[in-house]
Amino acid sequence: MNVPLLRALRIVIAADSDPVRQVLFSNLMQARASVRLAYRLHARLAGTGASALLVSGYALAYFVRITPPTHHGVSVLGVAKHVNARAQIDRVCRWLGPNESDRLGTRLRVRGAVTGLLTLLSPAAFRDVRRSLRIVRRLDRRHGFLVACRAGAAVAWYTRTKGVLRQYRPGAVLVSSDSNPEEVGVTAAAASLTIPRIFVSHAYPTPFAPALNFNLSILEGEAAVRARQRRGPITGEVALAGVEGESLPLDVSRFERPAPVIGIFAPKATNWPAFAAVIDDCRAVFGAKRVVIRWHPSRLDQARYLHLLSDRSGIEESPMSATLPEVAKHADQAVAEVQDPALKDALKTLGEAVLSKRAR
Repeated sequence: MNVPLLRALRIVIAADSDPVRQVLFSNLMQARASVRLAYRLHARLAGTGASALLVSGYALAYFVRITPPTHHGVSVLGVAKHVNARAQIDRVCRWLGPNESDRLGTRLRVRGAVTGLLTLLSPAAFRDVRRSLRIVRRLDRRHGFLVACRAGAAVAWYTRTKGVLRQYRPGAVLVSSDSNPEEVGVTAAAASLTIPRIFVSHAYPTPFAPALNFNLSILEGEAAVRARQRRGPITGEVALAGVEGESLPLDVSRFERPAPVIGIFAPKATNWPAFAAVIDDCRAVFGAKRVVIRWHPSRLDQARYLHLLSDRSGIEESPMSATLPEVAKHADQAVAEVQDPALKDALKTLGEAVLSKRAR
């Protein structure tokens, strides 16, 4: 039994079976015609081998997008597709210095596509291809379009990167996600080859996040360690690196401004009526002059639901390229998701104090 690959598939299945992921996928379908078309075609083919072939085509698209690194034997080989994860991979690579790290490419490049296809068509790959198709067919039959596609992508990453890692033999692989197909696929491949795995956090764990199973986990601080331990025992060593970026002293006078600018830092908005209610509260309770919305930088679907707001005056959307500090400096107050219970309690106390003072 291939334990690393099985564990990777269980992680992806759990993550993409989560109701929030399902809502995000529904939003994506509404925003992108190509996704709607693929979903409808899959529904028509359901119950036939053709639906599994469609999912296999999606996995193949991932397979050929993987570009091998430039250098052999680097200390760390990083993998990151999304913006926040790439920022943390860059951070660790800066610590290592020049020529000590390299990356696996995640975008379609001629070099990666050609080498991937040649590998796939080689006689030695026949057994892996047949096994992968069998896995995808079973995933498609049991879990449906979204989960099967995501898990199929993990299979593609595992199959492709196992050969790359065997050839380039880095000292360790470095990832910043615990549930995306790219990262779980490559770490499963590394585990099967006994190559050390390093995790650097870019966010607090979600309700479906697995227990950390890495040789080294780089976390923000003790609160992050406690949050991760609630998901299960942490395997391997832990290093505390703090939160990236500069800290500024709290200017309490900004809470007392009569017409503040309020920033809403939305992770991934899924409940649009509730989101509209938050904006209404910013106006009614805090008297917001402006509301600046910063969407998650990896957001795939556009904010098509702002029309649900009865009043869009004073509402701005920051550019997707804007960094968190760039948006935050324009806000007197902020609305954001908080995962750590201790920080939640502290912010609740602060908010109650502000509201009490306003009432007086």
